Amino acid sequence: MSYPTTKAFIHVGSWDDETRAHPAMKWMEHYTKDIIDGRKFDHSASSTGHTKDWTLQKSTGETIEGADKAWQVLSSEVYAPFSSHVHDPTFVVCWETEKGWDMFGIAQLWWNLQASGEQKIKGYGGKEWDGCTPSAFYFKYVKGGEEGVQLARTEIYSDPSQALVQMIKRGMLKPEQLAQM
Repeated sequence: MSYPTTKAFIHVGSWDDETRAHPAMKWMEHYTKDIIDGRKFDHSASSTGHTKDWTLQKSTGETIEGADKAWQVLSSEVYAPFSSHVHDPTFVVCWETEKGWDMFGIAQLWWNLQASGEQKIKGYGGKEWDGCTPSAFYFKYVKGGEEGVQLARTEIYSDPSQALVQMIKRGMLKPEQLAQM
């Protein structure tokens, strides 16, 4: 039995010359390293390569529509507990669509919390981190914008419980606040 297939770019490992040869992945490396991991949250959503109708789906399943609102949630909720963080990709599959590309990726999210603590693990870059969360992401890109690629949708699949436990231990969060999340 035959079935339709789609050509895909598949990459195992972190950013390298192979990923930089793909237009959407080259754009994504810049966005990830320089904007998200660089914590450029004081920039506007439009100046960071999002479409006006960019949609963010948080790991809770909550969906936020509209670039300005979604960018505010990404910066003030998703990444706000961290003083620093780094996404280290380990697997990417990207395929072309009618309007651009879709990508599914897996990464290790290395993070330090805003409040200091004793528990540390050695990891990415030989540094000590407060934690590491295996995470998956789904992105939709469209062709356009100044760099030829814009982000139209982000879906985050990650379990924040490790970070939440550390936030409670460090006084950043009270257990009763979990019910409000």
